[in-house]
Amino acid sequence: MAPLNEDQLENIRNERKIQIMRAALKVFAANGFKLTKISLIAKEAGISHGLVYHYFKSKEEVLHESLEWAMELNETKKYLNELSEMAISPLEKIHNFTKFALSSSKYESSDIFRIIQHLEHTEDVPSHILEFTKNVGMMYVEFFIPIFIEGQEAGEIIQENPEELVGLFLTIISGVMADDPDYWHENMDHKISIFLRMITTR
Repeated sequence: MAPLNEDQLENIRNERKIQIMRAALKVFAANGFKLTKISLIAKEAGISHGLVYHYFKSKEEVLHESLEWAMELNETKKYLNELSEMAISPLEKIHNFTKFALSSSKYESSDIFRIIQHLEHTEDVPSHILEFTKNVGMMYVEFFIPIFIEGQEAGEIIQENPEELVGLFLTIISGVMADDPDYWHENMDHKISIFLRMITTR
């Protein structure tokens, strides 16, 4: 058997690192930051404890790089760009995003939301990790505030502080994604319409 060349070795290293990060997201989402140990991540990834340290210096580094990797892969950014270009009403944009978020929550998206919720209630989390998760949240807030204001001007959204309405809307969606979204998958459009009545005028 011929020895592997440098490109093949690099591909193997990248695949192994992704294997670890995917496992880490699951473990951090299930256990939170404080209760997660490198040994749990290694077990989930099906590798040795020591091999994790070949790719990451610490638990904190695993978490930060895993979140960055997941957000880069996450389809949400792409979808938000597409949604902003759609010639539909503000309420339809909100409805479509809600459906997208709850439909895609089987993958890394739900782990990201669960981890962020854990971190919001955890002490001694490194500041750069908190800053990253804060920026993730602000991405959604900054996208939706203009849509909510447009919806208010069109008479679709109730006349309350738009920033508070967006915060409430995103908090509830985060809670659903962090829990068990299976309930929403049957008759999803109808259930989302009921859910959105908390912010709509009809």
